[in-house]
Amino acid sequence: MSQFSQSERPAVFPVCLLIDVSGSMSGGPMAAMNTALPAMQRAILDDPTTGEIARVSVVTFSDTAACVLPLSDMAHARMPTLSPQGGTDFAEGFRVGREALVDGIGALGRGARYHRPVVFFLSDGQHNSSQSWKSGFDRLRSKEDKYGAEVVSFGFGQANRDVIAQVSTRHAFFAEDMDPAVAVKEILHTVLMSIKTTSGSFQAGGAAGLTIPESTGLTPLPVFTN
Repeated sequence: MSQFSQSERPAVFPVCLLIDVSGSMSGGPMAAMNTALPAMQRAILDDPTTGEIARVSVVTFSDTAACVLPLSDMAHARMPTLSPQGGTDFAEGFRVGREALVDGIGALGRGARYHRPVVFFLSDGQHNSSQSWKSGFDRLRSKEDKYGAEVVSFGFGQANRDVIAQVSTRHAFFAEDMDPAVAVKEILHTVLMSIKTTSGSFQAGGAAGLTIPESTGLTPLPVFTN
């Protein structure tokens, strides 16, 4: 049993990696993803501040979506190996991403404190399902929901820049003219640095909240919030 009560423990920083695993991710991009995820886990554990409060889940989406890593302390997690699937359904990703946050935060225990969750959305393609993604996205990000998340979006390859900007709350980026495997590596490095910087801000009592470090390889997109 822990010697600390829930009120004495630092507030948890819930993170969801929402990753496109459609068929176009096969080859180099998927190999880069499967190399970068364990490296991210090691880097989080090497930083005591981040390792103490960051909890990470991984949700993949194609025609369907699945939570392949529940919200976890990286010290006790086994990063999944991802494989390419079929089409691209953003709506399924948003639905299961929210479920992963709700279930994961609920599992923290009664009275557990947590910061606003952050979803890092990565896609190299375009939504090609008949169901609209907009209602699922609105529910995922709702500020009126105690599980409502910030969404940071990253596009590369054949992704539509305008849509990538729409599926974000404040921050959206596109990897311009970059090999897809290199883009995956650059995006996940930026995600890692954001998790570390944001965790450090929370631990220091800062009010800045979510921070996205600059990346020379990623172009910021204009985001129109409502």
